[in-house]
Amino acid sequence: MKISKIEPQKRNKKRSSIYIDGEFAFGLSNELVLKYNLNADDEISDTLIKDVLLEEEKQKIKQRAFRLLQYRDRSIQELANRLLRIGFDNRLVQSVIEDFKAEGTLDDEKFANAFVSDYTTLNPRGNRFIIQELQKRGVAKEIISKVVHERDENFLIKDYIERKLSHLNRNEPREKQKIVRRLLMRGFSSGAIYEVLNEER
Repeated sequence: MKISKIEPQKRNKKRSSIYIDGEFAFGLSNELVLKYNLNADDEISDTLIKDVLLEEEKQKIKQRAFRLLQYRDRSIQELANRLLRIGFDNRLVQSVIEDFKAEGTLDDEKFANAFVSDYTTLNPRGNRFIIQELQKRGVAKEIISKVVHERDENFLIKDYIERKLSHLNRNEPREKQKIVRRLLMRGFSSGAIYEVLNEER
């Protein structure tokens, strides 16, 4: 088989149409045309066509992945699952994920630290919430233990009570239970909640 013509696509100048033996065969990004050094009159094998088209599909997956990551940070498992739900091939998705991990685009420890930072400064939540949410996102137990260990949950509880619940009297049983329920709803551990409330009597 021979490449008979390579011409820019009218609707997208970043892509080219590849003609083989006088007939349109497939579209390809200009980046891959250069990467594989494709030229008119070159012989092209079925194996090379397969490799080129697989690489083209990987590029599509990467482009979609970058759009997803621009919307918000994601864990490795989150991004992989989202790409698979879109309908991309599992083997190619895993290849893209490995590329992203190697280049540092995906890093579960960085993701976990950023997640904890958001739920410490912007919207304070307890360790129970942090653990459950990171587990759902497939973050390793070792990473979760590390980021949770570095938090001062008691300080966050005290700060939240002072800012949001100071109108409630913690010495009055019913109001104390309201404080406890509010803090539990925010994912703080019961042990830390009662430790703070009891030490501040």
